[in-house]
Amino acid sequence: MRILHTSDWHLGKRLFKLDRSEEHARFLNWLLSILIEKEIDLLIVAGDIFDVPTPPHQSLEMFYEFLHRVSTKTKTETLIIAGNHDSGLLLEAPSKILAPHRVKVWGKLSQNPMDHWYSLKIRDEALDVCAIPFFRSYELLPNGEGDALDVLKKYLSLTRSAPQLLMLHHLAGIFESAGSEQVITLSGVDSIPSEILENFDYVALGHIHKPQKISKNAYYSGSPIPMRFSETYPKSIMSLELKEGKFEIEKIQIPLARALHTVKANESNWREKINNLENQTELQPMVEVQMSLTAPVVGLIDEIKDLLTSKKMELLSYLPNYSGLEKKERRHDRLFELSPLEVFQEFYAHKYPDAPALPEDLKSDFKELIQKVGHASDQT
Repeated sequence: MRILHTSDWHLGKRLFKLDRSEEHARFLNWLLSILIEKEIDLLIVAGDIFDVPTPPHQSLEMFYEFLHRVSTKTKTETLIIAGNHDSGLLLEAPSKILAPHRVKVWGKLSQNPMDHWYSLKIRDEALDVCAIPFFRSYELLPNGEGDALDVLKKYLSLTRSAPQLLMLHHLAGIFESAGSEQVITLSGVDSIPSEILENFDYVALGHIHKPQKISKNAYYSGSPIPMRFSETYPKSIMSLELKEGKFEIEKIQIPLARALHTVKANESNWREKINNLENQTELQPMVEVQMSLTAPVVGLIDEIKDLLTSKKMELLSYLPNYSGLEKKERRHDRLFELSPLEVFQEFYAHKYPDAPALPEDLKSDFKELIQKVGHASDQT
């Protein structure tokens, strides 16, 4: 039995003003080619299919069009769980329509643990799959009593009659985050101990965007495209082959459709560093410039943009650091002494250091917003 493990597509994701849909489309085209080339029997998508619970029409169309192509061009069966960015109800809504196309979705946690187990037999190999979408503690403890991990163990337990694979979208074990995840835990279970997962022959994890192994046979496949400039490592999916009840595991690197470059420079070397950038991707590379300056330089951003344009690249983020300026009083050190307007003025000055003081129309809008918030608070 041949299996692919992927997760965290985040269809609809943007990076600042950049629409990532072309990168996602190329990833899905590549993924389909792998399914066909390797004659994959089972595709596992471990959550965060979309970037927001109410994805835009374009993202929904891309997702369902991909499932249609998998259904018509391959014999692959697809198993999907919802992630913390997804709406479980939205994913589950077309379940009856998807079922004839060999697609099964778990969007929300059922009160019956057996609803999360699925058995299949392909190429004379049997497999029991446990599919646990993202959950919060109140879903495990509807009465608010008991220990969430003890209840979770009941979901993960099945008398063994075949190799067992777990699909899980959650924090688990000791992991290294990519920095682009929303890892603020509201679930009530901060991180699932890796010991709980040891009975599974393979654990297909989603939620963390950096591909990594966290324990014996437990892997985060990671996101298929870099979510931030800091994600410079290769992206990948996990390929499994079940032979005589044992998994053979390997990593398949995903082709990079668009490079995200970070340039750390100063007034004397920024041209050299930008000239050293290489354009090796089909889509136009995006660049973040982190510039150390002694003082603001008029027209510098335009010069940077022009040089990047000549290299068929685009400046997406510019982060100046004026380390040489005479230090002003650090008012943010006494944040709680400032009024909301003063905090907003400090933020504006930090965000736009070359701009004059906060514009009057923006100040007026902010004051009006504060008044509305205060009025709303008085009514509750």
